[in-house]
Amino acid sequence: MNNPAIYKDMFAQSIRQAAGCLRSKDCGTAYGLIVEAMRIDPNAPHPHNLLGIFYEITGDRDLARRHYRAAYSLDPTYKPACSNLERVCMDHYNKLRTFDFGDLPDETDAHSGIKQLKCRRT
Repeated sequence: MNNPAIYKDMFAQSIRQAAGCLRSKDCGTAYGLIVEAMRIDPNAPHPHNLLGIFYEITGDRDLARRHYRAAYSLDPTYKPACSNLERVCMDHYNKLRTFDFGDLPDETDAHSGIKQLKCRRT
């Protein structure tokens, strides 16, 4: 299975399904899908962003912050990682947070085919 289009589709499907599982708090399934996405493309920011959300949901803000930073390091223009990292690092952390799953966007990410918003690089 050396067809890049198949891997791209598998990656996008894993990311979409993982985001859905995280929204419904099915963390075990989400984690498996995120790991699968990382196997398909270890250099993509999307899985790290979702792992950050996973760790926030499970109560480990430190690991969440590390994964948001990893996602940001892989692609500093990836808006979901930017907004999640900014939120989790705020002094007055809001427990009623809104996660940016990165799956409801304006532009299509050329790397994964997933639509994404982009943030400005400073």
